Amino acid sequence: MPAILCILVAFAIGALTGVTSADWATSGRPPLGALTIGSWVTWPALGGRDVDPYARAITVRSGTLPLGAGEGLEFLAARDDAGRPLQASCSYTVAGAMPAARAWTLTVYDTAGKAYGERAGFTSAEVLRAPNGEAQIVLSRRASPGNWLPLPAIGRFVLALRLYDSPQSADAAAIEPATMPRIIRGDCS
Repeated sequence: MPAILCILVAFAIGALTGVTSADWATSGRPPLGALTIGSWVTWPALGGRDVDPYARAITVRSGTLPLGAGEGLEFLAARDDAGRPLQASCSYTVAGAMPAARAWTLTVYDTAGKAYGERAGFTSAEVLRAPNGEAQIVLSRRASPGNWLPLPAIGRFVLALRLYDSPQSADAAAIEPATMPRIIRGDCS
């Protein structure tokens, strides 16, 4: 095989390997810096100056704008409290206390990060609360009285809980699991 052909083949293999590995490394969620609290996962450094290059590349590629270090925290949940993946064929109740924050939102997303439906979430200002101040939000395909969010017809989904102007923004590791809402699976069809 002529030398030039060997060089071209080596270049093509190197380029293909580089593009494939860059695509793999910048898809999905950041591989470093995750903090898990119960069913919820957050990346506290994502909106700060000390974010790692992979997380920065993933953020740029996805087109999302993370909350700044002083703005708040975003928690994601793809599993219920028993560790099972969140499935649209099941109903769920998100219940319990919320961590301290000036405001919060809870939103249903598909696995690609797109908000589902016309009513994809609740804010802390509009949710109905029990006398003790706790909120209980039902997620299902069938309408339910009270705080209800519709789920897609099929597939998996992700919940995003955003805490705005939260004292925990400075030290997310200090959040106790008991202060995070529970995700309880109900009936499945």
